[in-house]
Amino acid sequence: MSQHDDKRRKLLGRLNRQLAYTAPLLALVVGGAVLQASAGDDAAVADFASPSDTSLMLASNHAEGAAEAQGEAEGEAQGEAEGQAEGEAEGQAEGEAEGEAEGGDSAAVARPEGYSPAYSETGDNPREMLVRGEELYYDTSLSSNGLACASCHGSDGQDMGYNPTFEQPFPHRVAMAANQFGMSEVHADEMVQICMVAPMAAEPLEWGSEELTSLAAYMVEVQRRVAGEPHDL
Repeated sequence: MSQHDDKRRKLLGRLNRQLAYTAPLLALVVGGAVLQASAGDDAAVADFASPSDTSLMLASNHAEGAAEAQGEAEGEAQGEAEGQAEGEAEGQAEGEAEGEAEGGDSAAVARPEGYSPAYSETGDNPREMLVRGEELYYDTSLSSNGLACASCHGSDGQDMGYNPTFEQPFPHRVAMAANQFGMSEVHADEMVQICMVAPMAAEPLEWGSEELTSLAAYMVEVQRRVAGEPHDL
């Protein structure tokens, strides 16, 4: 049973008790009994015009009280039902908002259909591409919060902040990609896009752009360095 149904049941029970208290008094008046009131040592008799008039008056008052009690019960039950419905709706909306905030859109960071990158994940990328990628690795202007790739992953070859899965060649599993975007594994350019959107709070780079291509090529060599393999850095 819901809380508003229980509250209504209690109010209606109170109404029934009021009926039980009033019924004997009403019967006495209808039978012609006289109500007496005392004040100090003096006794006074409350003389009504007729038993029928009195019974009608009490019955009318009782009916009004019953209607008020019933209206109060129904009003409170309805109000609680509406409040509960509003609370559930607000809770659902908050839950959906929290879910959207915690989850990410993989379409923004995953390779578009038919996309072919201009770098190689097996290495042997042009030297100028790697030089440009290293410059972008330290570039805080790519973010909206003053971060650069080096802010989380170290500088001057002091690599940090990588999980053990980073030692595997691309594509491989990245915890942030799995937890926030539902991606089981990522390519180097997808990892760059995820870092752009999540930690760096920026828009993803344009697919096929010089910035994305150079950063991805540079991260291929960083991966090799972390894995203890020969690299071109």
